[in-house]
Amino acid sequence: MPIDATIGALADSTRRELLRRLAYKPCRAGELALGFAISRPAICKHTRMLGRAGLIRAKKVGRERIYELAPRGQLAVQELIRKLEEVGAFWDTTLNAFKHYVEEKR
Repeated sequence: MPIDATIGALADSTRRELLRRLAYKPCRAGELALGFAISRPAICKHTRMLGRAGLIRAKKVGRERIYELAPRGQLAVQELIRKLEEVGAFWDTTLNAFKHYVEEKR
């Protein structure tokens, strides 16, 4: 799962809210769309992006789709967090070195 797809999927607040809802239980498409101020086709676009990122999956049951968190989705988010922590550590070290450099130049 490319990390860029995970970042792109998590960049939107609507998609993050969809993931929060699915963290509690799988939902039918109509149930998942309740309470949003956007159209159901827009919700479908968001679920497709989450699906392409590997964060959720849809099961077809009769005429309905049941959405749930994908088993590998948690791994993708954990990988993203690990990468962000690496970047944070890099900046912590770099900015600390810069601070010492500036303080020595005074």
